[in-house]
Amino acid sequence: MQKRLLGILASIAVIAAACGGATTSSAPAESTAPGESAAATPAPPDSNLAADQILYVDISGEPPTLDPSPAQDSNSLTVLRALHRPLVYINENLEIVPSLAESWDVSDDAQTLTFHLRDAKYSNGDQIVAGDLVYSFRRLADPRTAAPYSYVALEIEGGPELLGMAGADPAPSDADIDAALDNLGVAAPDDRTFVVTLNTPATYFLSALSLWVFVPLQESWITSPGATEAANYVSSGPFVLDTWNHNSEIILKPNPNWYGEAPTLAEIHMSMSPEPAQAQAAYEAGEIDMILPVPTEDVPRVKDDPVFGPEYSEVAQLAITYYNFNNFADPAKQRYDNPGPTKNKNFRIALVESIDKVAFQNATFAGLGIIANTFVMPGIPGYDETIDPYPYNPDSAQEHMALALSELGLSSAAEIPPLKFGFNTGAGHEPRVAFMAEAWRQAFGLETDQIGSDFSVFLTQRTAGDYDISRNGWGADYPHANNQLSGLFTCGGGNNDSQYCNEQFDALLVQAAAEPDQDVQADLYKQAQRLMMDDAPFLPLRFGVTPVLIKPYVSGLIQTPMDSQVPGEHFYESIQILEH
Repeated sequence: MQKRLLGILASIAVIAAACGGATTSSAPAESTAPGESAAATPAPPDSNLAADQILYVDISGEPPTLDPSPAQDSNSLTVLRALHRPLVYINENLEIVPSLAESWDVSDDAQTLTFHLRDAKYSNGDQIVAGDLVYSFRRLADPRTAAPYSYVALEIEGGPELLGMAGADPAPSDADIDAALDNLGVAAPDDRTFVVTLNTPATYFLSALSLWVFVPLQESWITSPGATEAANYVSSGPFVLDTWNHNSEIILKPNPNWYGEAPTLAEIHMSMSPEPAQAQAAYEAGEIDMILPVPTEDVPRVKDDPVFGPEYSEVAQLAITYYNFNNFADPAKQRYDNPGPTKNKNFRIALVESIDKVAFQNATFAGLGIIANTFVMPGIPGYDETIDPYPYNPDSAQEHMALALSELGLSSAAEIPPLKFGFNTGAGHEPRVAFMAEAWRQAFGLETDQIGSDFSVFLTQRTAGDYDISRNGWGADYPHANNQLSGLFTCGGGNNDSQYCNEQFDALLVQAAAEPDQDVQADLYKQAQRLMMDDAPFLPLRFGVTPVLIKPYVSGLIQTPMDSQVPGEHFYESIQILEH
């Protein structure tokens, strides 16, 4: 574990150096496409390759969308990573490498990034041009798109004005929005040159550009009827969407126009099992080739099994399990005449201090994980293991609850109506929600209304602020503390489901984003976390360690701590199937 973390830390320094500082920098002169780079090269052809190069995997349900701009969930991203590639990509060492851009330059003030595109085509044979990136970036920032990840455009010149239009009252006119889009700091001087102008020296921004929301998009494709259905889909990555039988199966095939090295796989079949037990049964029956994660209840049995034990491994993840408290700080999401008790800081502290995180992890994750007391993950600069303002302490929890009840004008917790506790069904969350609810019932006599919903419904309701408490998790989109904090906990952030708002916290993040000294920057992120965790806006529980099963005939796999549902999902093109 320590060696892995040291490697990640070293990689982050490389990433930051690529975009920060006060001197011009560029990608290596002899840059290559991802399929040709050291980290994304398929293993050398094996003489034992199977005749049928078909990979069978499972994702945990129907992707809500395969449109890159509004996508936000792991079901969608697990597919999108095979279909599209942005300007730059992150390799197995979490380093920035060229992708659609074969090189780039950063201005002396670190506010202008100029990308030089390689000769590349879409799956439909059309040339990928810089104007497609202008359209894609504008579409992301356009408030009419309502993209949850629009906040990543905040550092682009003109981005704050556009983000400020979202939810504005009165609503801006189309003409006002179009005028603001014309001022967004993106330009295409020619078909092979794309320029991004930032409003601040955002030293993490090159890493952010590896996100799926920044892939090139053809306007003629994405605005056509049924654009994201298989018959119409246009991709820029190593695979194409061949079949999408909704709520059943997705089939991917190699993109004949992919600019990287051609995949060995002929097909990827993605089934959709809403229950983890179904995926586990399919693996044990030989119907799928990999599973991530192994259901918690099956881990002890699998590890001891003479067949499956050798196929089992545990992989550290840049991911966190946490539960939102509704802080009721976003006027646009007010659904109640009176906010719930989770608006009260002492009430939230009492809920945090009454949870034994070790017992939770042992009971519901088979003991796998690293206890989390903050949000930035181990291995990312800004992680601070000393932060733990409200450890498990039943006596202190009772004191904070007494203060909260006094401030709420109540004599006992029994007077509080059942807390609306939301979660998505069919993903193994039921026992974890039950653990929390029972702990709070025993400690304070609090009752909860446990509301399980289909994943797509849950996402919508959680974003809308329909719950007092809701299940959540976060996997790093790119390995930088900005990705773990900005947008999730900044005032009005696109993924701020806890409705937390602290302007001092926001100011520290702005200061950190512009700080070129990486040590100073990391310290600013630590300061911001201490401030946030003192407010107890959510309940952090565990950093991920994921149990994985992989058939021995799956070769060429490049796993990263950012994989979410399929081992090696960032580099499907490297996978090969051996004879078996």
